[in-house]
Amino acid sequence: MDKIIDLSLPEKCRILAISDIHTHWQLFDRLLKRAKYDPQNDYLVIVGDILEHGSDNIKTLEYVKALCDKSDKAILLMGNNDIMCSRMAYHYDFKRFQQQFYRNEHNTFRQMANTLGYVDCWEGNWLEIREKVVEKYGELLSFIRDLPTCLETDEYVFVHAGLEDRPDWRNTDDIYAITVPWFLRKENSTGKQLVFGHYPTYNYKRSNVTNLPIIDSEKKMICIDGGMTIKKACQMNMLIIDKCGKDYSHEIIWDTDVPKKTVLKEFSCDLKPVYIDWEKQDITIIEKKGYMTKLRDEYTGGEGNIPDREIYYFDEKPHVYQFLSSFPAVRKGERVSVFDEDETMSLVITENATVGWLPSDIIEK
Repeated sequence: MDKIIDLSLPEKCRILAISDIHTHWQLFDRLLKRAKYDPQNDYLVIVGDILEHGSDNIKTLEYVKALCDKSDKAILLMGNNDIMCSRMAYHYDFKRFQQQFYRNEHNTFRQMANTLGYVDCWEGNWLEIREKVVEKYGELLSFIRDLPTCLETDEYVFVHAGLEDRPDWRNTDDIYAITVPWFLRKENSTGKQLVFGHYPTYNYKRSNVTNLPIIDSEKKMICIDGGMTIKKACQMNMLIIDKCGKDYSHEIIWDTDVPKKTVLKEFSCDLKPVYIDWEKQDITIIEKKGYMTKLRDEYTGGEGNIPDREIYYFDEKPHVYQFLSSFPAVRKGERVSVFDEDETMSLVITENATVGWLPSDIIEK
């Protein structure tokens, strides 16, 4: 890796680690306030991907840069989504520039160009667009371009996606470090606690139907990505590491940025959640009953129920993104974050962070 920060910590301090903000800077700000973040004494490590997949790229970039300018203890690491806008500004040829410009409406460079009146990008003026955007947003773009890839302390290593399984892990390829998928399934060669994001924890069976950080004490791995904007029901996680001498402790705080509504009556269900790997599934529809469908995943043999609207088709085969039969128990008066609702079922995150479905008629309108 080209850019590794070697950080020596004092005897007593806190490290606030967060990843995959994906433009939700206001939720990030709320978590910092909840954590009582002190820029003079706390270390803030943002583990990549503050940009893309959301509509507020420029404001997010300005907000995070201001945090880093205010305190040398605030550090943003490079994420795979962050690097895109600087590549468009400084590196891409026309073909790659054009592809990225139209990739999606939440492209950071495109949003910058839009503020200058450039809505379309054609062969005749792409260099003009690049020049004008760099002229206006040069400070923000160079800030992103020059980000470090990894941060190392005596006991912890922070990186966006993961590190190669090799004794000289510090020589991990930069692209690997910000793009490797499913890193919890790989190995940690650092000998230290390795904190990363990139792949939402909900992707893994061990998430137990939540977006909470997964702490693997055996491998010394901590995945903190709560799936912001990537998962239909998502949250932002903050891992607070408290250092006192050689002793370390962890605390997790989290929140969502969707409306919270009150549960009107108690609900429970005997069905247990069934894990579905979103990349490796072979779904058979067993039975449709009302607004629910019973499925079997031939890949694992797991069977369970899911609302009809959660089934989508790819290559003419049914697929799902959610766990099956996730119907969390809730109590009357509980406040739940509601992500998707119709007259039958609502997708929620409960107060204990469980992701699942509740009957819509037990939730306030």
